Amino acid sequence: MDGSRSERARARARHLLAQIAPLPDDTEVQRLRELSMDYMREAERLDRERVTTPEPSEQISAALDAIARDYFARALQNWSKE
Repeated sequence: MDGSRSERARARARHLLAQIAPLPDDTEVQRLRELSMDYMREAERLDRERVTTPEPSEQISAALDAIARDYFARALQNWSKE
């Protein structure tokens, strides 16, 4: 999901939540909200920076592809020698 859709979804969720259960005007609530927003921003930053590793099924598929390529390359070499 791109950033703009994510931001729109968050804004809509905040709007709906504010209608259902408005926050009291309390400094502790504001502090906790800022902490939670910091936590979300940090999680998103880490997610963007994370190096993706192939899933085990992708690794198996890549290994089978390599074996198949090698097999057919050898079969073609043997066929051309005959």
